[in-house]
Amino acid sequence: MHENLERYLKEISHYLAVKQGANEILAEIRSHILEKAERESGSVTAESLDRTIAGYGRPRDVAAQYMDGDEIISPTFRKYLFRYTAMLFAIHFILTVLAVSFRTSIVAIPFFFIPKMSALWAVFYLFMALVYDFGVVALILYLVTQRKEEARLPWFGVRLARRGESGLKKPRRWVLAMLVAFFGIFLYALVRYHTLFFYTANFSRPESLLNPAASVFFSILFLGAFACDIIGYWLRFLFNTAWITLAQNTIVLLILWIAWNSPIEPEFRSVPGVDLSLVGGGFLLFFIILNVIRLLQSLVRVTREMSLP
Repeated sequence: MHENLERYLKEISHYLAVKQGANEILAEIRSHILEKAERESGSVTAESLDRTIAGYGRPRDVAAQYMDGDEIISPTFRKYLFRYTAMLFAIHFILTVLAVSFRTSIVAIPFFFIPKMSALWAVFYLFMALVYDFGVVALILYLVTQRKEEARLPWFGVRLARRGESGLKKPRRWVLAMLVAFFGIFLYALVRYHTLFFYTANFSRPESLLNPAASVFFSILFLGAFACDIIGYWLRFLFNTAWITLAQNTIVLLILWIAWNSPIEPEFRSVPGVDLSLVGGGFLLFFIILNVIRLLQSLVRVTREMSLP
């Protein structure tokens, strides 16, 4: 008879699926709505019912009033679900990068076990890790809810003044132009001299520091990392978000990992009094540490963006 009312009650019933006595609750809600419609309009009509239903509340909110005390996860804790999952996954991600970089497994009781694996398998592993982290956080929040005691959970956040503010500076056109100009210079040098790594003594003719195969290989990796920075900076003109810098830092770190585990053995020139292999390894390690720091900064900014109201 009252199709809109029945449709409204059916929507409420979806949120009462785990509640005993759902039919009695729906009958009570139906009675309340009919009485209210008649009291406010003098009679129960389609128009009066529509007005009463519109002011009665969303089906989910109405059901929540009858589900008080029976929540799987308390509404006051649900805002922590994705935040805690993101924080746990960030730790998982960093440990996975370290495990892949150093070709080892990492055990951090009670939550983390990262097996020894290749970079390709790490992609699939991280997806499963995200599901696992979500499940762990949901389980903890469920147990806290079922204790029926008042609990205050730490937020681990920094409140920002305005939505969208994450600590990122606005990109500048002149910086992008300078980066593109440098990339053009590096590309020209690679095409002409087949290397970006030179050595000169007493301002004589520059010569390649590495053997030909290694020179081309490492030069291409360097250009790839540099191009990644340029693309990331350019994308920030469209979406100035920390997610872009996070993806950018991750790709650069993977490129540095490839360089560290290079299948091509670099052969350095022999220079009296200088161990160029040690110097080269030191520079590469320095850039890896620098990019790990940049990655951590991006993770912090992403967490800040997710914490914005």
